[in-house]
Amino acid sequence: MNHFLKKIAIAGALTAVAASAANLPTAKEVQAKMGMGFNIGNSMEVPNNPTAWGNPFPTQALLDSVKAAGFNTVRIPCAWDSHTSGGKVTETWLDSVKTVVDYAMRAGLYTILNIHHEGEGGWFQTNIGTSVNSTVDNKMKTYWTQIANKFKNYNERLIFAGANEPGPNVNTWTAQHVSTLMHYYQTFIDAVRATGGNNATRTLIIQGLNTDIDKSVASAPVSTFPTDKVSGYLMFEVHYYDPYQYTLMTSQQDWGASEPIMPQYYYGNYQKASEPKRNAGYNAWAGSIDSKLASITHPQEQFAKMKTNYVDKGYPVIVGEFGANVRSPELSGNDLNLHKQGRVQWHKDVVSAAKQYGLTPILWDMGNESNTNYDNMAYIRRQSSPVGKVLETDVINAMRSVYNLGNYNNTGVTHVEDFITGGSEPTSSSSSATIQPESSSSTTALNMVAGTHVEFYREGNTLYGTGKIMLFDMNGNLVRASGNTAGKSTLQLQGIKQGLYIAKCGNKSLKFIAK
Repeated sequence: MNHFLKKIAIAGALTAVAASAANLPTAKEVQAKMGMGFNIGNSMEVPNNPTAWGNPFPTQALLDSVKAAGFNTVRIPCAWDSHTSGGKVTETWLDSVKTVVDYAMRAGLYTILNIHHEGEGGWFQTNIGTSVNSTVDNKMKTYWTQIANKFKNYNERLIFAGANEPGPNVNTWTAQHVSTLMHYYQTFIDAVRATGGNNATRTLIIQGLNTDIDKSVASAPVSTFPTDKVSGYLMFEVHYYDPYQYTLMTSQQDWGASEPIMPQYYYGNYQKASEPKRNAGYNAWAGSIDSKLASITHPQEQFAKMKTNYVDKGYPVIVGEFGANVRSPELSGNDLNLHKQGRVQWHKDVVSAAKQYGLTPILWDMGNESNTNYDNMAYIRRQSSPVGKVLETDVINAMRSVYNLGNYNNTGVTHVEDFITGGSEPTSSSSSATIQPESSSSTTALNMVAGTHVEFYREGNTLYGTGKIMLFDMNGNLVRASGNTAGKSTLQLQGIKQGLYIAKCGNKSLKFIAK
């Protein structure tokens, strides 16, 4: 080989090494560090306004508390279609989502960002038919291209999940239904990979058929999966709310048995002999208890199916949601205490079985702290002060014990600031510095997130910049703006409502909290 060819060969080898070194850890390597997870449910996925269902906009304090409680992963269900203009997600909503993602990443959490449902209808998950809908497919490509570009330089702790629970409209999954869903997943994967950067090897998650374990095993083997340009960077997702009568059912139902199907209150070692029909696993057709449904045996059997059919075939699995209502609207006194003891066991059984079979369990939290209404899965406080307080210590401690973490004791977290790699975008500190208001007594006091490097600036209650200044709330709505000034401009902040805001001037932005 002559000297010139040697140089080419060496250069090519170095390029190959550099390309290889740039690859993010594989899905299997990522999952090994994900531990147990927590959902910020009923928040960013709420159509139009993330606070409309009663939860405040997520904060750094909340995400720090999630990490301190022993969770190593957070799932951020997110709406997109209701935040579009002209067929594209608005940049201001992308900025709002980025704010929450940054909180999670800074807390050191593995962060799953998805396209969730939008109300009971939605544009995607209830539209899984026997053929591809071009409108749905185009939205899938457009939205994921935008999302992926927004986060292309984030490290491997950011994971994209293509959907939530696709196909609740499908009673019988045919090969055509499965093919349609996998086509949409192919669009998702291709859109993300095409953006380059760290997205070329970012871990992506595809969901099972309505995220149902048995339906997925029966009709969606790995042979039906979409293809990826890179090997080993896909995960699979299912959800677990078994038995339904125990975890979610809130009223009596007629399912064709000789007696009504009733909500069940008591689980495992904490059943009530005098009310067998209220015990988890009661079978109205047989008139007896199915002991498997009332013990760890059932999640073990279900999760073993996931290991055999997916994990062992190269696709790590997450249990993207699990949880159980508290029966406080109906029970009180000793009955409520018995129910709560069984509920602690249920959570531990699910997490234990998931860990046993190599799955990542992610707890569903809705934020609703009500004792008189259902949908009340609230494990960490969000709707009242102090935000981030663990509400269900017994449940959290039972889950922590599976990972040998000991009992919960919030000793704080160490922030991680280097989660953006290969890009020029700076990360900002989570600490905040108080900015004193100007002399007017009617002026709102403001905090500005420290460490946000912008070319335009704020003094007191005035923003100064070169060019037009625009102020947005966290729903992406324009709150106020300066005139269309080509030179220096100002924007007054007096009178704005309390909350978190993003101000923009050209391609620069800063965040602040109005108190």
